[in-house]
Amino acid sequence: MNNVNETGVMERSGILSILRGMAVKIKSSLGILFQNGKSTLGFFILLAIGIFAISGLFLTPYNPNAYIFRKSLPPNSVNILGTTGYGQDVFSQLFAGAAPTLMIGFAVGIIGTLISVFVGVLSGFASKRLNDLINSIVNIFLVVPGVLLIMLFGTYFLGLKQNLGYLPTVLILIITGWAFGARTFRSVTLSVSKRDYILSSILIGESRISIIFRQIIKAIMPVIVSNFFFTAMYGVMGLTFVEYLGVGNLSQVNWGTMLYWAINDEAYLTGQWWWILPPSLMISALMFSFILLNFGLDEIANPSLRMYNKKKRKVKDAANSEN
Repeated sequence: MNNVNETGVMERSGILSILRGMAVKIKSSLGILFQNGKSTLGFFILLAIGIFAISGLFLTPYNPNAYIFRKSLPPNSVNILGTTGYGQDVFSQLFAGAAPTLMIGFAVGIIGTLISVFVGVLSGFASKRLNDLINSIVNIFLVVPGVLLIMLFGTYFLGLKQNLGYLPTVLILIITGWAFGARTFRSVTLSVSKRDYILSSILIGESRISIIFRQIIKAIMPVIVSNFFFTAMYGVMGLTFVEYLGVGNLSQVNWGTMLYWAINDEAYLTGQWWWILPPSLMISALMFSFILLNFGLDEIANPSLRMYNKKKRKVKDAANSEN
């Protein structure tokens, strides 16, 4: 009985030790991230867009699909971003459309990255025969154009007088968006697996599964996060492009459908800038935040770049103090 209790205590202490180690690692990585002004700005832009999107689920002032106002009104006290050419409130559409756009991007980013990591790490740490097989599959998916595939499916659904919803769009974007990341993880894993501490773990008999989860994944974590941002960008841009071309479900409210209806009503010819600019600027800000965050991730992944930037900051601070 005492042995069982001691074993349970040791297991709990081991789990707590792992969690403490992860917390320290996350804290250290966030510290590095916030030392870089660009990545800090990117983090707060993304945070602001996230808060905006969550708020839009509950605080939308008007029904975004309701035709309850005069058409093509410029920004005013009632409609702070004006109205569409169909009498809808632009701000309500922008507010309500933020969450679907972000959720599509993050869903594609998370699931696509998980598939990329699984396939890439397995390929980089597998036998030659399995490696060649996986590499051939990856090469096939690399040449499949995701947006074109969605357009074909969307056109097919339109022919059946049905709409291509979010789920098929996400699935197609995931299927066509994981291959590039998988190739990247394969290359990184091949490099990491040749390091001395990995070879030592293999020699002492540690299982490959343990090596992958305890050492390989930990070593390539910054690359994983960076790949997530780029895959999420692919998801957002893919959704926007598909909706913009009118092959998605146009009754849904997101930033892509806003652009479709604005272009369809020729808002750019009638001077309705308040209908086109808001979704365009929000999409641009989201992409910009992902790019800025990658500057900080580069420092986390590359210690030499981190040291260079630290010395650069010290020189700059010294110059400022002298002035």
